[in-house]
Amino acid sequence: MKIKKRTLIIGGILLLVFIFLFFLSRLVNNYINKNGQELTGRKIELGKLNFNYFKVAVRAQDLVVYEENQKDTFAGFKELYINFDPWKLVRNEYSFSSITLDSLYAYIVQGKDDFNFSDLIPPEDSLATEDLDTVPSQPLRFSVYNIKITRSKVDYYDKQIDNRLLFDDLSLNLPKIAWNDQESEMGVEFEFGEKGLVSIGADINNQINRYHLVIGMKDLSLEPISNYVEQYVNIDGISGNLNADVIINGNTNKTTDLVVSGSASVDTFKMWEPGNKDFLNLQRFFVKFDSLDLGRSNYYFSDIEIEQPVLTADLNKDQSNFERIFQAYLETDSIETDVESATETDVDSSLLSYRIDTIKLINAKILFSDNTLNRPFQYDFKDINVSLGKITESTAKIPVDFSINLNDQGNLNGNTTFSIIDPYDLNVKAKLKKLRLMSFSPYTEYYITCPITKGDFNYDLSIEMSKTEMVNENQITINELEFGHKTKDTTGINAPIKLGLYLMKDPKDVIDINLPVKGNPSDPEFSVSKLVWKAFLNLLVKTAASPFNTLGKLVSTRPEELETLPFEYAQDSLTVDQKETLNKIATILHKKPELFFTFSQQTFVEIEKDSLAVAIAKKQMLIDKIKPDTEADYQKYHKQLAELTSDNDAFKRFVNKSVEGADTLALPLACRKLIGENELDEAFKKLLNDRSILLQHYLINEQQVDSSSVEIILSDLRNIPEQLKSPKFDIEVSIK
Repeated sequence: MKIKKRTLIIGGILLLVFIFLFFLSRLVNNYINKNGQELTGRKIELGKLNFNYFKVAVRAQDLVVYEENQKDTFAGFKELYINFDPWKLVRNEYSFSSITLDSLYAYIVQGKDDFNFSDLIPPEDSLATEDLDTVPSQPLRFSVYNIKITRSKVDYYDKQIDNRLLFDDLSLNLPKIAWNDQESEMGVEFEFGEKGLVSIGADINNQINRYHLVIGMKDLSLEPISNYVEQYVNIDGISGNLNADVIINGNTNKTTDLVVSGSASVDTFKMWEPGNKDFLNLQRFFVKFDSLDLGRSNYYFSDIEIEQPVLTADLNKDQSNFERIFQAYLETDSIETDVESATETDVDSSLLSYRIDTIKLINAKILFSDNTLNRPFQYDFKDINVSLGKITESTAKIPVDFSINLNDQGNLNGNTTFSIIDPYDLNVKAKLKKLRLMSFSPYTEYYITCPITKGDFNYDLSIEMSKTEMVNENQITINELEFGHKTKDTTGINAPIKLGLYLMKDPKDVIDINLPVKGNPSDPEFSVSKLVWKAFLNLLVKTAASPFNTLGKLVSTRPEELETLPFEYAQDSLTVDQKETLNKIATILHKKPELFFTFSQQTFVEIEKDSLAVAIAKKQMLIDKIKPDTEADYQKYHKQLAELTSDNDAFKRFVNKSVEGADTLALPLACRKLIGENELDEAFKKLLNDRSILLQHYLINEQQVDSSSVEIILSDLRNIPEQLKSPKFDIEVSIK
C-alpha cells in the first residue's frame, strides 16, 4: 500500500515541529546562559527550563543573576512556575491559572547616589514613547490566580551607615487579581532579624473603594535600625523588640480617609551612651489605640503604659548626659522657622479631637549622679508611679496621682489637677515623709562645708493657682537635724550654722516652719521658689542641739552613750555593754511611749569586708581542722575560734597554703582572695541584716518594747560622710 506524498510531507512537518518543541526549552536555556550578559548587562545562569505544552506552562529552576563583577550573586530563585490559561483568549482575556516563585533571593546594596542594580535601569530617554494611536484602546482584560511567593529572602545593605536589614522566609499569597475584580485578598509573611515575624493580610473591595489591612509584628528587633537612630542622637546603639497588631481601614481613592486601630508595644528596650554605658532601659512601652481617624482628625487612645523604665541621669561640670545625647535638638539656633509659611499651613485646632483614657508610668527608676560637687552625689528615685486620668481636647481638669521612693530614704506622694486649656489652672497637694538628709551631705559639704549627720525632712505642699492668684502653703518639719564637723571644702559660705539652729529648734528638737506664699502668677517678677528656698536655706545652715541631753537624765547616763551603739568590725553578736545601752533605751521608751527611735546602721564598707574575710577564713581553717560533728566538737570549735588571732602562725600558714602568692599580700587581701568577692558580698549583706535582727529581737522580744516605737534601717553607704565610716548604729529619736 502506497503512502501518499502529501501525507509524508505533513508527517515530516509535524515531526520537525515535535522535535523543535521537544528541544525548545533546552535551546532557550542555553541561549539565556550564553547571551544573558548581552541581553541584560549581567551574567546569568539558568539551571533548567521546561515547557509543558499540554498545560501551557513554563518552569524555570535555579536562576542566578550576578553582580557587575560577575562573581557575587545579586539575585535569583530556586523555581518559577507559570501556568497560562489559553481558553480565555476566546473572550479576549489573558489569564494565568497559577504563578509560583520559590526561594527568591535578592541582595540590594545602597550607596551614596545609587544602588547595585542602577545599571539595570534604562536611561530615562529610552523609556520615552510616542503615542501615534489616536483611537482609544480597549481596556486590557487579564486575570491571575494563585500568585504565591514562598521561602524568599531580601538582604538589604546600606553602605552609607554600614547597616544591614534581612527580610527572611518571605511569603506572599494572592488568590486572585483581575482587571474587573470587585474584591481581592492578599497575605504576606516574612521574618525580620533573628526571630522577628511580620504578617500582612489585605482585603480590597474595588466596588465600594475600600480596603482592610491586618498587620502583625512579633519580636521585631530594633537593632537593625540602630545605625539610623545614631545619625540623629549621640548614642552607641539601641535594642529591643517591637510587637504590634494593627488594623487599617481606608478608601482606595482618598488617602486621608484612613482609620487605624489596634495596639503596639516595644519590649526590653535599651539605649546606651558612647562607652557602652546604659542611658535608658524599659521593660515595656505599650499603646492601645481604639481609633486613629486621620480623615476626621479624631484620635482615641485607650491605654498608654510605660513599664519599669530605668533612666540614668548624669550631671557633669561641662554638660549633662542629656545635653550630650540630644545636643542637636537643644541647639535652637540651628532651627529656622519660616513664620510666613507656617501661618499658611496652620491646621485649624478646633477640628482636632483626641481622647486618652489612661496614661501610666509604672515602677520607673531614675539613677541620678551629680558630679559637679567636691565629691559625687548618687541618688536613686525608685518605684516612680504616675497615673493620668482621662484626657481630651476639652477636659477642664486632668487628674494625676504620683508616688516616688526617694533612695529608700523617704517617700513622696501626691495628686494634682491641671488643664490643657488653661495652663494657670493648677492644683497640687503632696506630702514628703521622713526624707533622711544624711544622703545630701555632698551638697552641704560643698555649700556650707559641713556634712549632715542626722535629720529627716517632712514637707506638706499645697498649691491653688489661677491666672491672677496663687496660694501656696508650705509646711516644713525637720526632725533632729545635725551637722558634722567642718570639712576642708573651700566652696562653702561662712555662716554661724550651729548657733542659728539652737535658736530655731523647739524643746522637742524640731524645726517647724509654716511658709505661706501668695502672689500673681502673671507677674513676671514673681517667683515662689526664691521665697521657699531662702527659708529652707536658713534651716540648712544651722545645726541642732542633741535631744539626748534630757533623755540621758532619765536613765542616769551621759547623752553620748545613747547617741550611738558601736560595734567591732565583723561582730555578729551583742556584747554586755551594748545590751546595757539597749536596756536604757528600752527604759526610756517605757517611760516615754510617744517617742520613736531609729537605729541607722553604718560602717566602713571596705574595712568591714576585710575583717569579715579574715573571720570567715578563720572559720574555714577550724572547720577543716576539727570537722565538727558532735556537740563536743562544736564547743571545741567555738572555743578555738574565740582564741584564734590574726597573727597566729597556723592561721597564716593556712592562708598562704590556700592562696597562691599570699605571702606577698596583706592578710586581709589574701583572705578576700581565699573567700572570693561574690561570696564576701553575700556574707557582708548577711552580717548587716543579722545585726539589725539582733537589735530588733532584743528590744522587742526581750525588753518588751512596742514594735511601733522602733525602726531599724541601713544608712546610704554610698554617700556616707568619712567621719561616719565606722561599724555602729547611729541612734535618732523623734515623736511619733
